[in-house]
Amino acid sequence: MSIHIEIPEPLAEQVNQAAKSQAKSPNDFVLDAVQATLANASLAEPLPNGDCSDDPLLGLLADNPELADFIENSAMHARETRPLRTTSD
Repeated sequence: MSIHIEIPEPLAEQVNQAAKSQAKSPNDFVLDAVQATLANASLAEPLPNGDCSDDPLLGLLADNPELADFIENSAMHARETRPLRTTSD
């Protein structure tokens, strides 16, 4: 697999300096950083597997999907007719 990432200039210079200090190429340095991040993420507490009974809002509209659709349509219509930002002429 190949992924192309553009790193903004202040960060790119830091990556280059850190890679040079470890006698690595910038590519190898970034790859090692990604691997370390993924390894740390797997050690984190796993996400709950569907048991969210303590969340009072989760599933609030499960018994009334028509109301959920109405709320969504109303919000989308409001965004279309009344934009949050206006441009000055």
